[in-house]
Amino acid sequence: MGLAKLNIWVRDTAHPSLPYQSTGHTWLAIILTSDLQSLSYGAVNNGIFALTDSGKAGGKVHGQVDVPPGFYIVFAVATCKNVLTDWAMVQACCNQEACVNLLPKAMTTCVGELLWALQIAQTMQQAYSYSSPAGREIPREVVSKTIAALEELCRHLPEDQIMPKLPITLDKLKKIAEKERGAQKG
Repeated sequence: MGLAKLNIWVRDTAHPSLPYQSTGHTWLAIILTSDLQSLSYGAVNNGIFALTDSGKAGGKVHGQVDVPPGFYIVFAVATCKNVLTDWAMVQACCNQEACVNLLPKAMTTCVGELLWALQIAQTMQQAYSYSSPAGREIPREVVSKTIAALEELCRHLPEDQIMPKLPITLDKLKKIAEKERGAQKG
């Protein structure tokens, strides 16, 4: 049984097919095992692997690391600590190389994702199933106030280059929820 190689790239938000070049950020890859524990193996110490190869703007945006075969969750943080990427799950097989491509997330993207989740929950109401019991304890008025605050915040942030709008209108989503509720009753 041989080791696997993770080939980790941070891609550019504005040009996802290119290595990160928007700023001179240097990135640290965070590598977790499939049970969400920090990997400590070889060059990965406590889940942290410093990327080694420079991008166009000078920051470290790529690196390769040997890991035991298995499933991993990988994301990256910029060393300035206020920029992070999406998470990726990767299967690393014996004697093989797995490419991991990570896109940085702007605050606008993070806010937008939370806003989508809350809008979907609010729109779906009874048809919506919370992912944890704690979700049922959030009063609807708190969800409404949070949505309003996030929408206000979005008015002050730059437009999101990755996910500018929910791909379905809330009216269409509400019709789907009503149809599902009708099917559940009937």
